[in-house]
Amino acid sequence: MQRIPSSCMATTLNLNADNSVSNNCLTFSWSQISRLTTSYTTYIDSNINQTYYAQIAALTVLGKIDNYSLNYQCPPAEYNGVPSDCKTQPNTELVVLHISALDGKLYAIDVILSGTPFPAPETLNDNQPPFGKARHQFTTGIRIRSTGYFQICKKKNSNQCPNMNLNARKLPNPLPSSYGYGIFGAKSFNLVTDSTLIMDDSNKLLILTAGTSYYYFNATGFFIYDSSENTCKWFSSCNYICEAYNYNSRFLDFGGEWIITEKWGVNNMEPLTVETWIGHAIDATGVFPIIMYTDKQSGHYLGLDKLDTVLMENMGTTYWYTIHGNTTPRTTIEAYQPNVVNAGCVKSIDEWMGVRNNAGIGLRFQYIRIILTIIVLNYLSTMDEILF
Repeated sequence: MQRIPSSCMATTLNLNADNSVSNNCLTFSWSQISRLTTSYTTYIDSNINQTYYAQIAALTVLGKIDNYSLNYQCPPAEYNGVPSDCKTQPNTELVVLHISALDGKLYAIDVILSGTPFPAPETLNDNQPPFGKARHQFTTGIRIRSTGYFQICKKKNSNQCPNMNLNARKLPNPLPSSYGYGIFGAKSFNLVTDSTLIMDDSNKLLILTAGTSYYYFNATGFFIYDSSENTCKWFSSCNYICEAYNYNSRFLDFGGEWIITEKWGVNNMEPLTVETWIGHAIDATGVFPIIMYTDKQSGHYLGLDKLDTVLMENMGTTYWYTIHGNTTPRTTIEAYQPNVVNAGCVKSIDEWMGVRNNAGIGLRFQYIRIILTIIVLNYLSTMDEILF
C-alpha cells in the first residue's frame, strides 16, 4: 500500500490455482479479467518507454493477506455531505490492470482502497491512510489466460518496494483555474458527446457539462440545466468548494508519469505527458473511484476515467479535454454559452456570479417562492371577497 511503507512484501504467484481461499493469498479469476476489463486509456510509461493499456474493472477476489482485505466498501450515506448511490458485491476489488501492448502480459495491478473506516474528511491528511491505492508489481509479466485462476501469495516482508517521496507528489488544492473543451464518453452506451469545464477559483465559480446536462456551481450551490427538456433546477447540497476542493491528495495517490497516446472517443490523439492520480473523487454526484489526469507542464485538469463499483462489461465513463488553458477570472465564465441566463435559471448573470453577492442566491430563490405563494394566496382571498 503506497501510503504504508511497512506494508511492502515479496509475493509469489500460483498460476494453477483453483477458486478457493488460501492463507495469505488473493485469488483472481482469469475469465473475469478477460471479460470485464475495459480500457479508455493507452499510455507510455516514461520511465521505461513501454506502452500499456490501463484496463479498469471490478473483479471478484477471494482471500486476505496479513488478515487485511482489499475488498471495496461503499462509503456511508452523506459522507462529506454528498449523496451516494454506491452499490457493490462481496469480495469485490476495484482495479487498474497495466497490460503491455507489446507482449500482452499483465505487469501490474493497482487496487483502489475504499477508505474504510471512512474517518471524517476534515481529519484526513494528504498521502495518509486510509484512502489511496495498493499495487501488485510483476517483474517479468504474467501471460493472460482465458480461463482458470491465479493466486498472489505473501512470501515475506520486504524493503524493496520503490521508495516514493509522497510529499513531492502532492496535488495542489485547489487545482489551477483552467478551462477545457473535449469529450464525455461511456462505452456501455457507445456514447461520445461534448464536455466543457471552466473553473474560476478566485470567484468560486465552476461550469461543467456533459452532453445535454449543464452544471453551474457558485459559492452556495449549483444549477442543473437539461437542454433536452429545457429545465433548470437549483440544489444547495453541494457548492463550488464541495465540487472543486476534494480532488486532492487526501483521496488520490500519484500513479506515475504517463505519455497518453490514445483515449477512447478521441480522434487523432496527440501524445501528451501527464501526471496520473488514482483513488477517489468527491463531488456533487457522490464518492467514486477514478484515474485522474493533470497536464505535466501546466498542472491543468485534463479529465478522468471513472470506475463502476459492480461487476460489468464495458464499465465506467471518461472525461477528456483536448483543448485547455488558463481561465481569465469572470471573463471566461461570462463568455461561455449557454450561461445561466440563457438556460432560464436566473434573469441576470450577476445574480449567480457576483463575487460577493452570490452567497445569498439560494436564500433569494426561497424568498421568491415564499413571496409568490403570498401573492397567490392574497389573490385568491381577494377573489373570494369579490365573488361572495
